[in-house]
Amino acid sequence: MAAFLILLAGYEQYVSTIYASEGFAWHPNDTKWPIAIACVILLSLLTPVRSDRASRLFFQMVLILVLLPMLVLFHAEDQPGSFVAQVVAAYMLTIALRRILPVGPPKRLSVSSHRLRRIFFIATLAYIALIVLMGGGKYLNFDLARVYEVRADAASNLPDIFGYISPVIGKVVVPIALVLSILYKKYLTAFAFLVCSVLIFGLTAHKAPLFYPLLILGVYFASARKHVALVFTAAMVTILLVSMADFWIAQTHEGAFWGWIGKLVMRRVFFLPSQLNYMYYDFFINHDYVLFSNSKVTLGLVDYPYDLPVTHVIGREYFDNESMGANTGWFGSGYMQAGFAGILLYGAVVAGVFKYVDVCAQRSGNLALSTAAVAVPVFALITSSDLLTTFFTHGLYINLCVLACLVHKESVRAYCPHDQRASTLRHAHFRQAMP
Repeated sequence: MAAFLILLAGYEQYVSTIYASEGFAWHPNDTKWPIAIACVILLSLLTPVRSDRASRLFFQMVLILVLLPMLVLFHAEDQPGSFVAQVVAAYMLTIALRRILPVGPPKRLSVSSHRLRRIFFIATLAYIALIVLMGGGKYLNFDLARVYEVRADAASNLPDIFGYISPVIGKVVVPIALVLSILYKKYLTAFAFLVCSVLIFGLTAHKAPLFYPLLILGVYFASARKHVALVFTAAMVTILLVSMADFWIAQTHEGAFWGWIGKLVMRRVFFLPSQLNYMYYDFFINHDYVLFSNSKVTLGLVDYPYDLPVTHVIGREYFDNESMGANTGWFGSGYMQAGFAGILLYGAVVAGVFKYVDVCAQRSGNLALSTAAVAVPVFALITSSDLLTTFFTHGLYINLCVLACLVHKESVRAYCPHDQRASTLRHAHFRQAMP
């Protein structure tokens, strides 16, 4: 509830006034206020908080990063209740299905974590070397303010296949290898991966490789604590308060330094993904669903109904800029594919992924490692990526395979922090409930 109230205050006082030209409006519907409050209470009670499941953090991420901002906009922008009802129903279905789906890792994957770390290190160095050898060094830039003016030139210098390789290196290989290095106390190797992350940011002009290692390390150390859900909530509340303070200082003091935290966190991380969810709903309630025709899963049997990729269609319709890729997460992209049925289908798959991670965490004995290993693609899935894109372009399938390797090749139990190591004696009745 505290996070919801802070989001509402921040939206009214700062986001809707500073970024009104970007579509963030303040048109509150007071009749929707009690409905929003009731939904916040219901979803907070239903969201799992048990300490022996890796998915507990992921559900908290969905609640705080997506659902609460959507409920704020439901009241503050008078957004449609029909979409809110569909999203809440899909979220509840996902929670229920995670408990009953018979999902687990395959039994024949066998690569040691030490070998994985070496393979990932060689792959990262080879990736950086290839970019430099193809002339990418001339686009090297570490100035965050210049990333957008450099990004297009840096991308055009590389073959198209790097559009598939770069997300895997930045979102899968480097973050997982960094956590494995910390886990096995290979701190020099961990530092080397951090340096590689900075170099990848400088060579590609994508900010994600710069911040994802921080995200995954935060998830790893937070998940090692028993009350990670409370820790995450407290961290989000603190970050939101800092964002509001940053906005206030920017309005009362001159200086370009102030305001960027609020813009990056409250506007970009919290409200923009939720705003885009509503935009996708608004567009596709009046236009043809995509029906997975933008993916190879339909084998070309379904005609794609638009002249541009959907992200650019939304950019053209709502931002008057067809070069803008307006990405959205699970709820908006699910509705894009098949309406309410698409949201439910995506919810079922997400439940399967969460259950898979939970089973891997239980069998390996390391909750923190299992949670951190998939944190980056799960974050993308929740906030800014279609499910199929997350699996195949962002490399979620690789994350899941890595988890299976860690489960079956060697136990990482001996390296677990004591307070998050799985205990078959203390939690036997919980263990027996999970197939």
